[in-house]
Amino acid sequence: MSFTNILFNTDGDPIAPASIISKIDGFGYNSAVYQIIQDSKELDRAGEVFIKCTARILSNFGMTRGGPFKGVKIDKNGNVNSRKKLLEYWRAVGDRVIEVHNSVLESGYSRDRYLLGLGKLEREELTAKIWSITKQLLPLTMGETSYGLVGASKILFAVLPEIVLPIDNSQWLNVFKTVDMGDVINGMVLETQHWETVTGEKLNKLDPQERLTTLPSVYNVMAMAARP
Repeated sequence: MSFTNILFNTDGDPIAPASIISKIDGFGYNSAVYQIIQDSKELDRAGEVFIKCTARILSNFGMTRGGPFKGVKIDKNGNVNSRKKLLEYWRAVGDRVIEVHNSVLESGYSRDRYLLGLGKLEREELTAKIWSITKQLLPLTMGETSYGLVGASKILFAVLPEIVLPIDNSQWLNVFKTVDMGDVINGMVLETQHWETVTGEKLNKLDPQERLTTLPSVYNVMAMAARP
């Protein structure tokens, strides 16, 4: 699967770098995303980094007013409410998340451009792992009126922001039109490769303030803008 509706317009022309920069400047979550990119450089076995990063993303992306994440928040000092709930997610997938995280560090590829460094087979193996971890989270992130995929994608983005996109309901239904996180990651890579070839620019270098430095963090700005 590949996408051509996020970094390209309906005529097939690439979105101009200046337009993407403008979208980044107007993006409301830059501070939170910058913080989790920095904080998730190292993950601990106890899950402390996971708890802080997921609390920051879930609360900033408006996921904590109701449903399975109700009450989760983090204050300016890094203190987290509903730690027990977040620790349950960590116990479910923490070992596998650390395994993926360590593979990024050991790969020799730039963390910010990790997905583009991988060969096709390596990327297929990675996306299979991510989809498997996502499915482990679904029973825990499903709410009465919310898709588990939304929460799961945001949780994984919080600690693997070089790989995973934080995808909301509208994006799943109207932009990506799939329920497979692996499809989304592969489509993002293919469209990014095409855009960079055509423009000669590097997508992860477009934030002038260097807050959004990973491919998914910048791509997400445009995926949100592509919602109907």
